[in-house]
Amino acid sequence: MKAERVILSFVAVIIGLIAAGVAFYLYQMTKVVPDNDKTISLMPKISVSPTPDSANLLSVDSPTDEQVFNKKTITVNGKTRKDATIIVTTEDNDQVVTPAANGNFSITQTIPGGTTLIHITAVFPNGEEQTITRTITFSTENF
Repeated sequence: MKAERVILSFVAVIIGLIAAGVAFYLYQMTKVVPDNDKTISLMPKISVSPTPDSANLLSVDSPTDEQVFNKKTITVNGKTRKDATIIVTTEDNDQVVTPAANGNFSITQTIPGGTTLIHITAVFPNGEEQTITRTITFSTENF
């Protein structure tokens, strides 16, 4: 009697799956595909604020990425707009510098031992920011 119930339950599940498959197939066949001329956009239009300014450029000449130093004091220099503000950030120190009239900047930074990240960020008058990150290492070993 238990075997009959198990077999009957199994047959009922199979018949239910077949009926559901047929119903889904018929539903898909009666579906109407919209014309391609009507484009429906679910994404809202996004505007960027502030508007990027192509004159807002930051370049860092020194240090280069993955550079190794044998002194704890390094010089960070580069070029940007003359009216930008430069923020140089390490793990234990932040410094702010204003570029010269030609846009050049230079700052002396003390670095911790081992490998560290230096973030050089330029903040422009329109509020836009540009950041360059350098990975540098302090080591006294000769390679």
